[in-house]
Amino acid sequence: MTNYFSTLLTDPVTGLGLLASIVVLISMCFNTRTRTGELMMRSVNLLGSILSVIYGVLIGVTGSGMVLLNGVLVFVNLYYLVKALKHK
Repeated sequence: MTNYFSTLLTDPVTGLGLLASIVVLISMCFNTRTRTGELMMRSVNLLGSILSVIYGVLIGVTGSGMVLLNGVLVFVNLYYLVKALKHK
């Protein structure tokens, strides 16, 4: 366990991956039954997806699945954000 935490503190790429996961986790805590809650969830999730794409690119070939999945999620979140903002 000590190696994990020392790596986390010394390797910014690992820290970015952890941050991306935490941001996505936080996005899942919003109440999406309200318009404001949905906008917040989509916005925070969009940020987490973008961070995950960057992390996947930085780790190379092993992150290609992560880049693909989160790249699609970026566009899904953008679509629903624009849709929610248009329907005030």
